[in-house]
Amino acid sequence: MKAKTLEYNRDNSTHGFWERWWLRTVPPHGLAFTRICLGLFMLVYAGLYIPHITLMFSSHGLSLPLYIEQLPWFAPVLNPPSPLVAHIVYGVFMLSFVGMTLGAWFRFSTLVSIVLSLYHWQLQLHMFPTSYNRILLLTFIVMLFSGAHRTWSYDQWRRSGSPWDWEPVSILAQRFLTIQITGTFLGVSLQKFWLPAWKGGEILAYSFTSRWATPLAWWYIRLPFTLNHYDWLVHIVKWVQPVAAAGMWIPKIRWPSYIFLSGFLIKVSVMLSIWWFVFIIPASVLFWNQEAFTLWCIARSKGRIAHRQVKLDKINS
Repeated sequence: MKAKTLEYNRDNSTHGFWERWWLRTVPPHGLAFTRICLGLFMLVYAGLYIPHITLMFSSHGLSLPLYIEQLPWFAPVLNPPSPLVAHIVYGVFMLSFVGMTLGAWFRFSTLVSIVLSLYHWQLQLHMFPTSYNRILLLTFIVMLFSGAHRTWSYDQWRRSGSPWDWEPVSILAQRFLTIQITGTFLGVSLQKFWLPAWKGGEILAYSFTSRWATPLAWWYIRLPFTLNHYDWLVHIVKWVQPVAAAGMWIPKIRWPSYIFLSGFLIKVSVMLSIWWFVFIIPASVLFWNQEAFTLWCIARSKGRIAHRQVKLDKINS
């Protein structure tokens, strides 16, 4: 029996390898899955700040606006608001992630999340500059124009009558996100080759007794391992991580690369309380062939997902 294939409008206007690699149309399920995971992740991450809104983002707390001196004419907006207003603004912030997760008024919800992310960053979060906040902001911007709401969303339900319907999207957003993931792993691994602190395992052993260390890390550091053990762990990460980052683009070693990188992120989370990068684990679905991923979803959808894109008499974006 011949396997079913997907039927959708492929963009035949793209010619040549690079043009097709950057611009061809693909099914939206990988991006939709990433959108849902991102929204759920942000509801947890942003939700952890709720008990500290007054302290961090209001005039009764310790906020220090970043741009108040450079942009004094925007002082009414840039200055920290009253606790009541701060809670209202943060409530809108949380609602934007609900909209992102559900794909409800997706572009508006994502735009609100971008604006309020920058707002809260300039109020207080800039005092603890982190790469994960910058990666998340970039992801929001890319998702805004991605078409990630073209299936499994409230917007698609309003558009065609079913959240299971789907329409093809450009692969461009997927390429931006996967390149960013690759760059993140390459950056954090290759820098270890020239940073003096990463010449041996001392920094790793120290990390397991630092303020970031979890009870599991404290248990591990008490095991009878010599410093040579930590040297080997550092060398494994330094050499295997960049290979795995590149391996995500190579089908034959994609799964081993994914397992290693996911394991690395999980270990960093449970040993050092650095869990903000775990969003990369589900987002890595974007490295796989999107038609194959959609067919995989169809096989498990019990007939809810069709093999062909939805046909609309009138497109309403």
